[in-house]
Amino acid sequence: MKADIDKIEPLVAQVAREEMVEVFDLVVAREGPRTVIRVFIDREGGIRLGDCRTFSRGLSAALDVHDPMPGSYVLEVSSPGINRRLTKPAHFAAVAGRRVRVALREFVDGSRNYQGTLLRADDDGVDIDKDGKTFRLPYTIIRKANLDISQEELFGKGKKKR
Repeated sequence: MKADIDKIEPLVAQVAREEMVEVFDLVVAREGPRTVIRVFIDREGGIRLGDCRTFSRGLSAALDVHDPMPGSYVLEVSSPGINRRLTKPAHFAAVAGRRVRVALREFVDGSRNYQGTLLRADDDGVDIDKDGKTFRLPYTIIRKANLDISQEELFGKGKKKR
């Protein structure tokens, strides 16, 4: 799938420039008999449904013209969401100081699940503050990581979800 991403990425980048959005992530995956191209877009102030629709139409046209991969595919365009998945060092670095949830492939200090404040991210891994203790988590053992938005962040302090 890496070869497919290398061919598709320049087209995605061009459409992103035209639509003035940031490509948060690009995933090309086989799901059963089909190939799925997933593009997550973002911008300051957030993404709306119309933004996804416009981006999808532009990218679909570019894919049709340049035909970067053989066979059919399904194109999905969406925002990364508020509990966005963190997959790249840049994703982690962008949310330093915020709460994250991290699931690991291996145990670190007796646990495979960490929820805490992301202190810093570099090219090798992240430092998480969990209950006042700092844990170093290398990217090589991170299975899944997400931004962990609290109700206070969503609704403000003192307000309850309805």
